[in-house]
Amino acid sequence: MGNISNLPWSKILKCDNKESYRSELFEPESPYVVVCEGFQDVGLVCALLKHLNIVNCDVTYPKRSEGGNGKEAIHKAISLLSGRPEVEGVLVIADSDGNQAKAFAEVRVGLAKFPIPPKAFSVVKQRSLRTGVFLLPGEGRTGALEHLLLEVVRGDRPDLIAHVETYRNNTLGTEQWSENKNAKMKMQCIVAATCKRNPYCSLSWIWDEKYDAVPVRPDSPALQELSDFLVAFSS
Repeated sequence: MGNISNLPWSKILKCDNKESYRSELFEPESPYVVVCEGFQDVGLVCALLKHLNIVNCDVTYPKRSEGGNGKEAIHKAISLLSGRPEVEGVLVIADSDGNQAKAFAEVRVGLAKFPIPPKAFSVVKQRSLRTGVFLLPGEGRTGALEHLLLEVVRGDRPDLIAHVETYRNNTLGTEQWSENKNAKMKMQCIVAATCKRNPYCSLSWIWDEKYDAVPVRPDSPALQELSDFLVAFSS
């Protein structure tokens, strides 16, 4: 499976496809667009929008074919939206990495015609336009998508987290990784240990029921902050 729009609930919102499965530019169909840092974030956001019954947001991310990947290319994705009169707002979701203030500074400069929020984790409205910025894993924390997903698993399966932590401690001699790489390694171990259909399943697809994947559920308390922000932005 390589296309989120094939999921049965995709008819209520438009989630962008994985770059290798698409050839056309992303065409928004809703008044608000969530611009994620990467395709794995798209999977999480679309799962939450579905869970929250939010239908007025589309979800996309920067792609090489449109100017680049990652946080540094978010402004390119937004520039493609800024000329669309039907797009009334954008919500940027990116990783905090090691410095939340720096991450916010990187994404705020590329908001084009959209109003610039005074700080992350806020929604600003200016006439008919609105903008929001949310940095993963959440306010006051550094890290990335994997840190947030590990919080979900830690709340539901502390036994699984304990095994993964033990495994990582026993492999510390192989590589001194950054916190982000450590989180990615741990989350991939969880996928490999729990995904019944595909031990190397991407985090983009763990929300698809057919994979019977990792214990990450959209109604987890660990995802409440992001869920509340999606509601605030789309209301």
